[in-house]
Amino acid sequence: MSVQGILVRAARGVYVCWSYVELAFAGAFLFIAPWWALRGIPAMAVLLAALGVGFDLGRLADMLAWAPAWVRRAAVGLAVASHVLVGGWGVVEWSRPIDPAWAPLAGSADWSDPLLVFSQVDGFVVQSGGGRVLAWTDDDWRDLGEPPGGRAWEFHAAPDGALWTAPVGVARLDRRDPVSGQWRSIGRPAGELKSLTVGGGELLVTVDGALHRLDLAKGTWSKEQIAGRVEQVALGGGSAVVLGGSWWSRDGGGEWVDRTPPERGDGWFYPAVGGGWRYAWHSGVWSSDLYVAPPGRSFEPRTPPAPDLRVMVPDPDDGARVIAGSWGQGVWGSDDGGATWTALGLERVQVRSLAVDWRRGVVCAASSNTIWDRGVFCRELPHGQPSGVSEPTAPTGSP
Repeated sequence: MSVQGILVRAARGVYVCWSYVELAFAGAFLFIAPWWALRGIPAMAVLLAALGVGFDLGRLADMLAWAPAWVRRAAVGLAVASHVLVGGWGVVEWSRPIDPAWAPLAGSADWSDPLLVFSQVDGFVVQSGGGRVLAWTDDDWRDLGEPPGGRAWEFHAAPDGALWTAPVGVARLDRRDPVSGQWRSIGRPAGELKSLTVGGGELLVTVDGALHRLDLAKGTWSKEQIAGRVEQVALGGGSAVVLGGSWWSRDGGGEWVDRTPPERGDGWFYPAVGGGWRYAWHSGVWSSDLYVAPPGRSFEPRTPPAPDLRVMVPDPDDGARVIAGSWGQGVWGSDDGGATWTALGLERVQVRSLAVDWRRGVVCAASSNTIWDRGVFCRELPHGQPSGVSEPTAPTGSP
């Protein structure tokens, strides 16, 4: 046999082996993934189960053509039975109503990616995703107008009740005055904005990997001197956290201090701050990482309440109290800084935004996706007692 013939056969052998590896990986994924999705995403479990049955009757049977007939029949039958079982279970879960403890708000199921806040002046406020800003009052929505920049990348309420939005792809911020109710635009440093947070006297943004500060009293911007690239920022109760290549924190008007933990998971981390407590989490489809820094201490790893943690809101006065939302695995609450968690329900919902009125003990979650149930849902917090004086009491009739 010529050298060329040997190379051709070797290439074919490598191709066949690689094809089997790919098929084995696909089969393993389709066998496991529907059961994973069943934990909170039954629609996805049904879809994956249907794909799995197709794989079982086609490619799996072909892969096992070399095996004795009884082995092939048993393997295919077991795989089909598993997919039929999980698919049927998914249909049952999918048909159940949303957790009755959570009340859906009228009209919210039609919105795309709504963002939620509780305002000192307007109570519960939603940026609908299409650009309009609405407040829930007396069991109906009150139009607060549309920011000049339209749809927001970030949407926040300041302690004085002002609403701030960061329009998509525009080097400016929009602010709604809590007294006049008028919107106006404010220029910001040019570049790609990744994160925004606002406190009593300052506003912080990350733009092109750098941290910038707006002095709200003077109306002037300055660049914070932090080494390395930063991506996410959170501010609350005078404390701040910035996450990126390194993790930095600041108390009051003091200096930024490097708080990077010696060991941390890979991925993009998001921060939250409240009552001197600092939280940093990374979300993924299969697992999440959570780090918590109690007052005066460094970041410590904690066990997240769900595999795909997406948003956290700590109490601004008692930061050990925190609410967390996940993609499909529900909303969770903790009274001890994430050491233990209490399930608050709302499975089957992709929690993309979360707002908490800590004084009244009300939490609202927003979802927007074709697989998950869509809308804005609110409920009373069952664990602990309402606390703090930093958050507003929403108007009568609001969530």
